[in-house]
Amino acid sequence: MKKTDLEINREQRLEFVKFWADYIKTHPDRDWSAQQALLINSQISSSRQLMTTEMFLKMKERK
Repeated sequence: MKKTDLEINREQRLEFVKFWADYIKTHPDRDWSAQQALLINSQISSSRQLMTTEMFLKMKERK
C-alpha cells in the first residue's frame, strides 16, 4: 500500500524528534543550547524584518 503525503510527513517529523532527543542525550547542554539560541535569535531577527500590520493595511488600501 502506498503511503499518503500525510503519513510520510508524520513519519519524518517523528524521526526528527527521535534524532533531536538522541542528540540532546549524547551532547553537552552547552552545545545544543547554543544551537537553539542561534535558531531562536535568527527567527526573532527575521520576524523584525517582516511587514508590520500598518504596512500591510496601507498596501491593501492601494489595491
